[in-house]
Amino acid sequence: MPAYRLLKGLLLVVSAGLCLVAGCAVAQQWDDAALILRDTSGEIVRTYTRQQLRKEFTPRERNTDTPWSAGVTVGFRGPFLKDILARNSIVGGSFEIGAANNFVAKISSSEIERYAPILATEKKCTDEDRQSGACSPSQTYRLLSIDDGGPLYLIWPLHDLPPRYLPSRNAIWVWFVVSVRALS
Repeated sequence: MPAYRLLKGLLLVVSAGLCLVAGCAVAQQWDDAALILRDTSGEIVRTYTRQQLRKEFTPRERNTDTPWSAGVTVGFRGPFLKDILARNSIVGGSFEIGAANNFVAKISSSEIERYAPILATEKKCTDEDRQSGACSPSQTYRLLSIDDGGPLYLIWPLHDLPPRYLPSRNAIWVWFVVSVRALS
């Protein structure tokens, strides 16, 4: 548990720092982490909180295995990445998806168009979640936690990806997403 608290604290500091860079008026709380969108020149086009992503975009549901779920299908919900990019007129031949730990994945625009990854903000509640109190008995989804790869996690349809993607392209499953930058 101490490692979890350390990572949560680090991500809170990173989110607050990103908020200052992006010109936010108030330091952000952990539950309101930021996503920064940048154009090909590196200029900030828009910053979204997780709450804004949930309110301003159509939530898409994706039930899929992940490379780390050991064959267990997990339910996620969030907007299509391509919808976020389109609404903000962000175009590029490829994109860098940045994580809070400075990890960066390069993803082509054709991959985004063809496989329609979602930027998950929520995870489907399980019986274990209901037993632990993380979800109420009638709740369907809950916000992603650090343990889930949240607060923002780029989710792909695993079984639609070409077999050559595993494990060579596992890096496209970016968790702790904090930025998207268009490349030429």
